[in-house]
Amino acid sequence: MLACLSVSAASAPVPSGLGSVERSTTKPADQFVACFVAGQDRASQPWSFVPRESGGGMLSNLGAKGVTNPYFLRVADLGSKRDIRLEATNASTGESLLRAVDRCV
Repeated sequence: MLACLSVSAASAPVPSGLGSVERSTTKPADQFVACFVAGQDRASQPWSFVPRESGGGMLSNLGAKGVTNPYFLRVADLGSKRDIRLEATNASTGESLLRAVDRCV
């Protein structure tokens, strides 16, 4: 059985290892992605985005030069809301990404 953790508190820590944290927003997917990407650009952090036909998509830094702890940020468009799921391979990386996510939701 697969369990899913849904967290609504902005101060919730990212689990170490391959843990994940979820958020949701009523902002359009493209607005959330633009906000997140702008924050990554300001912080000079690598990112890539692969859109889904149905809306949303996947953000990641996998494959970027010097990245040893990749993250995966899935944005699922569910009609009236977007589910955002962050999976980080390192707790400290995950914490900074979670702050970036929370600024955009």
